[in-house]
Amino acid sequence: MIITIQQSGGSKYEIETPSCIYSAFAQKKILSFTNEIKIFAPRERLVASIKHFFSPLYAKYDFELADGRAYSFRCEKTWKGVFVCENAKESFHLYRHKGLNFSIFQNDVQIAAFTKNKVKIGAGDCYEIRMNDDANLMVIICMTLAVDSSEFNDDSYSVTYDLGNIGLEERPFDAAWEPS
Repeated sequence: MIITIQQSGGSKYEIETPSCIYSAFAQKKILSFTNEIKIFAPRERLVASIKHFFSPLYAKYDFELADGRAYSFRCEKTWKGVFVCENAKESFHLYRHKGLNFSIFQNDVQIAAFTKNKVKIGAGDCYEIRMNDDANLMVIICMTLAVDSSEFNDDSYSVTYDLGNIGLEERPFDAAWEPS
């Protein structure tokens, strides 16, 4: 399954999946230690919210899905770009690789990979996600938006060429991986 997330205007995202087009809106509250991204299905039906909590050392988010499930997402290894997303029943690891590549694992098995665009005009980040058909779509979308929110600054007035990660990585990116 291929998912595309396109950012526009700094705080708006369009999320295109094979079955539906979602929209997301990021709210950055002035003088607040929390930010929130809300994801909507057609007809303004809320399907998930992502709450960012201020932490001077690492990114920390809570995901709340419309079906009642909740997840905690945090940076586990800052220098190597390792993030953990978990609740009482399941756990995911997101790895930042060299360049603009990321991969997501569940139970040590890769379930998704995504790539960020190199050239962006203003706040125009774009992500192409490849994921297994049976993977948790909304959790993967939430993880991608949380990474965008924590890792990439939004400058709506410039053209940017992003080299991506040139530092350490926990594990190498598997360019040959294909979703099932």
